[in-house]
Amino acid sequence: MITGGNSGIGFATATELARRGANVVLTARSPERGGAAAGRIKNETGQIVTPMDLDLASFSSIRMFACDLASTYGRVDVLVNNAGGYVSPRRVTAEGYEWTIGVNHLGPFLLTCLLASDPETLPSRIVNVASEMHRSAKHDLEFDKLEPTGRYRGTEAYARSKLANILFTRELARRLEGTGSATFAAHPGVVATRIAQDGDSRLASLLWKTGSRWMRTPEEGAATSIYLATESGIERHSGGYFSDERLVEPSVPGLDDDAAARLWELSAADTGCDAR
Repeated sequence: MITGGNSGIGFATATELARRGANVVLTARSPERGGAAAGRIKNETGQIVTPMDLDLASFSSIRMFACDLASTYGRVDVLVNNAGGYVSPRRVTAEGYEWTIGVNHLGPFLLTCLLASDPETLPSRIVNVASEMHRSAKHDLEFDKLEPTGRYRGTEAYARSKLANILFTRELARRLEGTGSATFAAHPGVVATRIAQDGDSRLASLLWKTGSRWMRTPEEGAATSIYLATESGIERHSGGYFSDERLVEPSVPGLDDDAAARLWELSAADTGCDAR
């Protein structure tokens, strides 16, 4: 099951896994985009892919989706938390959280937590798409609130959300120890997607378009997610951060297990979900 599978890295991930014979569910915010993506994958691979609606900026949408997924499929083997984004200027989610931390961290946290809370729906593997941008987070994550005070900066919000992805992965691995489920964080590289195109500032959109000619293709960016979803024998690296299909060390803040535990507690309180 791949969130944000209608375009970019998610679409490339869904296409390749379908080509390898997997039964793929992809999510999109709109039925039209999800259906169109599923049709394209079927035309390319011959495999039927199931689109489902999911808005990671809405806790009610996430809860409804998790319920529908469980009732339809019971359990998914692999969950790829791929969907995410960058926005500038500041906006908020349906629950009033800053949009970037809401969509990139709290939404995936809630979805994963709901599936992991029940052994019947716990995925065998969970892949969280992070980024090397986590290294540029200028402030340690604050644990009375997820958004820092002061002037909003889109790049800083994005970097903090990606650091949250890595800390979430570490704490999730600790909590899943002994269950047979493994979790990993993945850096896809700098990929030419629409991440800074939909509703963002004109400057961010222009800069991304200008630089896209030197970026990786979505297919290249999907390689590490596909590796983590399919490679045998890597379960011992649960909680690890991977780039170019190799285990690498994240930033020093990304290795802080105390921070990871505090982030979990804050996220569980905010979402109302705490898988143990």
